[in-house]
Amino acid sequence: MNKVVVIDAGHGGHDPGAVGNGLQEKDITLKISTEVAKRLNTNYEGVKASLTRSTDAFLELKQRTDLSNKNDADLLVSIH
Repeated sequence: MNKVVVIDAGHGGHDPGAVGNGLQEKDITLKISTEVAKRLNTNYEGVKASLTRSTDAFLELKQRTDLSNKNDADLLVSIH
């Protein structure tokens, strides 16, 4: 039986999060979230990781938790 982990990349779309030195938090959280999901799926048997967003899209908090619930997540990790 797989454990389902939903990784939420914070911010996105019109919400850049923190901005400085030419960087936007939304871009960093997406890169980290994508890598975390990839590593969980590759390196751990019995773990299925998915993302709340895989592009630069804005999701309301309810949409993020709805996705987690729809996937019957055992764990939701929000990266900020």
